[in-house]
Amino acid sequence: MAADRRPRQAFPLPLAPVSRGGSAHVCMLTRHGPQGSGARPRARRSPARSRPSGRVGWAVSLALGLVLTVVGAHAATTFTRLSAREIRAKIIGKAVTDNTHWSQHFRPDGTLHSIVLSQLKQGTWKINGNALCLTLKTRKQETTTECYEVWMWKDHVEYRDKGVTVMQGFVRKAWR
Repeated sequence: MAADRRPRQAFPLPLAPVSRGGSAHVCMLTRHGPQGSGARPRARRSPARSRPSGRVGWAVSLALGLVLTVVGAHAATTFTRLSAREIRAKIIGKAVTDNTHWSQHFRPDGTLHSIVLSQLKQGTWKINGNALCLTLKTRKQETTTECYEVWMWKDHVEYRDKGVTVMQGFVRKAWR
């Protein structure tokens, strides 16, 4: 009688991933027992691989797509164009910088200190209509003047020229 029994296994039955069709993976567990070694394996779906199917899956995908579309559309419209009064209140007396490569320090007296890659350039600023105009000296002691629309969201600033973003930065407290 004892000779008819199979010996007990020291380790649990092995689980091996098996690909079935596309990308669905299942774990196969082979049963040893009265059916013999030719028994059909039993498939179990991994809980991590389960996903909704049918109408529920379609509804969840549609809802997620709509939420992401609304969030993306809202993010695109969060910047608002500043008027002359808002530019004075939010930019003048502060610094606009990318926190790494450049900064522009707008002094209340109309002077501008621009630092680009550790090089100081001095100039002036003025508000023309609803645009911020910057005048900086070049290497040959010539000056260039550029006017930008100022768009802002929280502390993020964009300088735009005819709707095209030219520079992006952040408003920070100016150093003295």
